[in-house]
Amino acid sequence: MEKIFKETNVLPDTGFQIEFVTMSCNSPPHWHREMEILYILNGSAVLTMEGESYRVKPLDLMVVDSSMIHEVVYELPQTMGISIHISKSALRRYMPDIELLHITCCPQKLHPGQQDSYNRLCEYLKDLTLLYFVQKPSYPFSSSAVILSVMAVLVDEFAGPVPECVAAAGNSQLSRVEQIFQYVEQHYREPIELQTAADELGLNKEYFCRFFKKNTGMSFLQYVSHVRLNHIYQDLLYKDGSIQEIMESNGIFNSKMFYKQFKEIFHCTPRELRKMSQNNPYVQ
Repeated sequence: MEKIFKETNVLPDTGFQIEFVTMSCNSPPHWHREMEILYILNGSAVLTMEGESYRVKPLDLMVVDSSMIHEVVYELPQTMGISIHISKSALRRYMPDIELLHITCCPQKLHPGQQDSYNRLCEYLKDLTLLYFVQKPSYPFSSSAVILSVMAVLVDEFAGPVPECVAAAGNSQLSRVEQIFQYVEQHYREPIELQTAADELGLNKEYFCRFFKKNTGMSFLQYVSHVRLNHIYQDLLYKDGSIQEIMESNGIFNSKMFYKQFKEIFHCTPRELRKMSQNNPYVQ
């Protein structure tokens, strides 16, 4: 599993990065400084942020604003899409106060009057997909024009103000959350006590629980379960051990609870996951 913070290679001259991605594994909880637009071409995904989960279907798009902790579970046998990372700081040349805007855009939470704007964004992403695959010499110009058109719609129709004090405090809180995430990543195979995790940050247990839930949208114990289940998911795909052995090696010993949580998160049983992956060329 990767660290909570992900560095992206945004081009400094444009302020964005466009990638065609084939998802052969899940994306555990993480954040990045850049805003991300995920546009699904094939398959589907469940994106979780701020404690809510959203199913993203083919030709749907989701916006994850900068510094938001989010998790993505992809459908097997494969999910393909376009992932765009956009640096708000690089876009100050067009709009100096853009980092004080919070952008929210997902098909399940459209306000009255936003549907036409959302459809226009989807059309832009279709155009960008074609441009990406054709890659004419003019691609840097044409792709930049599309990204700026997308940003114009997002700013006009899907943005709201973020108080400056909240924006300034965000990275400090994320650094503390990252410390917790790294602790769990190092110890998830072992029994993890809530008090021990709170002690890592020098916080009392009650405040630690409130702090974690506020910044991640889930309880600490839910997060530990997600970490273990994500590791089990990957091990089921790439290792030969029995389900019971893999489950226990990743710190889970309650079989009944394990099967229930696994089905809730991944929408299949461990055996179904292995069966789906058998003929998947992206799972070696």
